[in-house]
Amino acid sequence: MMNKPQQQLAFIAYIQRMLAEGEFVATYKFALLHAIADVCVERPLTHPDDELVITVDELAEKFVLLYWYHALPFSDTQDGTHALLKQSTGSQSTLINALYQCHQENIRNYRQLKESARWTSLQRTARRTLLEGPLWRLQILSKQSDCLLYPHTGSKTCIKLNTGIADSFRRFYDLVVYLAKQGWIQKIQSIKYNQALLGGQSQLSEFLFGVDRNAMNKAKPVLIDIQLGNCFYCKKPLLNDTTDVDHFIPFSRYSTDLGHNFVAAHRTCNHSKRDYLAAEVHRSRWQEQNLVKHTATLAKEFSNYFYCNADKSRAISDWAYSVAQANGAKLWLSKDQFTDSRSLNLSAIHVREATHQGLAANDRCALNDDWQEVELYYFPNLKIACGHFKTGHPDNAAKRPAPTGYGKLSPERHFLARASGNSMNGGKQPIQDGDLLLLEWIDSVSAGSLRNQTVAIERQDTAGDNQYLLRDVKRMPDGQYRLTAKNPDYLPLPADATLRTFARLKAVLSESFD
Repeated sequence: MMNKPQQQLAFIAYIQRMLAEGEFVATYKFALLHAIADVCVERPLTHPDDELVITVDELAEKFVLLYWYHALPFSDTQDGTHALLKQSTGSQSTLINALYQCHQENIRNYRQLKESARWTSLQRTARRTLLEGPLWRLQILSKQSDCLLYPHTGSKTCIKLNTGIADSFRRFYDLVVYLAKQGWIQKIQSIKYNQALLGGQSQLSEFLFGVDRNAMNKAKPVLIDIQLGNCFYCKKPLLNDTTDVDHFIPFSRYSTDLGHNFVAAHRTCNHSKRDYLAAEVHRSRWQEQNLVKHTATLAKEFSNYFYCNADKSRAISDWAYSVAQANGAKLWLSKDQFTDSRSLNLSAIHVREATHQGLAANDRCALNDDWQEVELYYFPNLKIACGHFKTGHPDNAAKRPAPTGYGKLSPERHFLARASGNSMNGGKQPIQDGDLLLLEWIDSVSAGSLRNQTVAIERQDTAGDNQYLLRDVKRMPDGQYRLTAKNPDYLPLPADATLRTFARLKAVLSESFD
């Protein structure tokens, strides 16, 4: 059995072999490699040896996103589909043609795409493309199967990465994605049909994998507003003509625009930060600003232009900082000033909030000279938690240290409780029976918008007994709201006066915290 350094070297050597010895008649294998890497950094691991299961549906959705901009006309000398770059030496990709029709119907972003009547057929097309093409051919090297990444089972539902492979994808994500993109570009350039469209242009990489600058401009006034007109990094007043929208986790490290990943900054600060990760003092403020205080605002304002998921943004951040620490990378503090990532205090999954053990002294003082550990009330289940919520006297409840990495927590607003039952055990982010939950007390005044959030509710069943449940708040096409379970075996509940919402879910905590 290989040790970890040997396994990581074998992983890198295998990726190099794959690109050199694999047969690439189309770009799909490059897209699949990119998609697997993306899922690995978006899904936290409880242990480096975890054998991550990735569904074909997840990969199909990634395919749609990766090829979305490829379905725009590249050449202004041709019309219609003739202006599209081909992804293979044969006829135009069925997926590209389907995405092109979406663009023609004025569907302009991911949210509109998912809400359109074409989404289901797009997913089917992407699934078919995966199953008939790259999924079971990616690991055929020199005409033979060499399944280092995942076994060739022929499953139509999922792949299961081999031991340690997900951790290797996380560790070497930058390199894998860079190599996949370079191979992708070279393949497109090698296709004879494309050469007439490309001409002498050198902007192919930007066209295929660049940032949507028009959408970025839409984000600027919202960010300036929530930052009270000040630069996120130096905190000095912003001037609109010298203000940039910065990817807090650099685009070069994770090349998908997430709505919660943006901050407004002086152009000079942005250029100085470049592709560095920001120091932990900045990261803590970013978490508090974008993932806690203004998370709903950003989702509301940006969802028409970007994919918005605060939990995914947190997971990407945790991954990026854990890799930085493992590599001993420098973290950008201000112009020409850096901190050492090795001073970060990381758990296996979460990059912890600033504590006096985890930061260099200067960073620690900059955050809070009076730091002290916060404890939250802990309840074995939601029923007991709700009882304390009604009386307002949880003083006899047990307390546990607050988890870190979730912004500012307080026992007056937040608590810990166990999930019970299987109604939320489904979907991409299942909540298992016994999972430890971080929740926030809410009432009619403090609740705000609960759309697309997971909430804790109290209701009476047909026998008149009280039930205490977790449910997702969904708005139906008729404008009414339903409370839905993640497990399809449980029917949705109408949001009416028989239900009382008393908390919202902030996070399912990892086993390492528990």
